[in-house]
Amino acid sequence: MRWKHIAAASIVLATMTGCSLVDKLVYRIDINQGNYIDQTAVEELKFGMTKEQVTFLLGPPMLVESGFPNTWYFVQYLKPGHEEPQQKELVLSFNNEGTLVGMKGDYKPGANFFKPIQ
Repeated sequence: MRWKHIAAASIVLATMTGCSLVDKLVYRIDINQGNYIDQTAVEELKFGMTKEQVTFLLGPPMLVESGFPNTWYFVQYLKPGHEEPQQKELVLSFNNEGTLVGMKGDYKPGANFFKPIQ
């Protein structure tokens, strides 16, 4: 009779903790989407760079709106297996001549960003 109580108690405990325990044992791949943005590449950006130079450093943008071709959006989305997803953005603005005039988002510009290219 005693072993029946022990078996019932272990089954109840296994069902209560089983889902969270099994969830951690199951392998989940890391999901990377969008642009891979490296902070060191962002620090190399300088005021006055052309679109071609920016593309060489960061790669092609994720989005260029048809109505606003001088605004480029770089988006990096990372969801590690069992962790919370992370999303970082970088928005670059160009003037009508195609040179870099502004930057905003989750990345910090380098010390030389506001020094024009010579």
